[in-house]
Amino acid sequence: MDLMFLAAKAPTDGNSTVRDVLTVLALFVSGGALFLGVVNFRRARRLDKRDLFLRMHETLLEPGVVAGRRALYEIREPKHAEALVYHEDTLTQVYRALAMFDVLALYVDNGWIDEATVLDEWGNSLTRSIEPAKFFIEARYKTTQWHSWPHYRALAEKARQRAPKEQSTTDT
Repeated sequence: MDLMFLAAKAPTDGNSTVRDVLTVLALFVSGGALFLGVVNFRRARRLDKRDLFLRMHETLLEPGVVAGRRALYEIREPKHAEALVYHEDTLTQVYRALAMFDVLALYVDNGWIDEATVLDEWGNSLTRSIEPAKFFIEARYKTTQWHSWPHYRALAEKARQRAPKEQSTTDT
């Protein structure tokens, strides 16, 4: 049978009008639920990014990581980095500071943390660490390149490009 023929012969009593109104109402309710679901998803994602940033921020402010960054900033030439080989605790702190910067940059690369927020809060520290990190990596891995911290290097370069001409010397 032809469905168009049946549709043309359908009764147009009051029940079909009520049914049509209820169908339209159900569609509006479903659309509203979908809209609220999308809004809630976006809100939750923003809050998750904020929470992850705050956790990383707190981790980067732990005493051992701060000590590692400060030791890193003291490396002004290759011989300073080479001398760290004889100071295992300081060497470990510098290594951990660079590793934390790399994890922070990995989170940015994956969109788990907002890049602009990271560069606002950590751009100065990232920029200040570029030259000392280069010396550290060259001294630490003369024969074998185990860790190159690629995410850190890319983010630090973005921080350098974004930094004002005169960089502050205070640590974050």
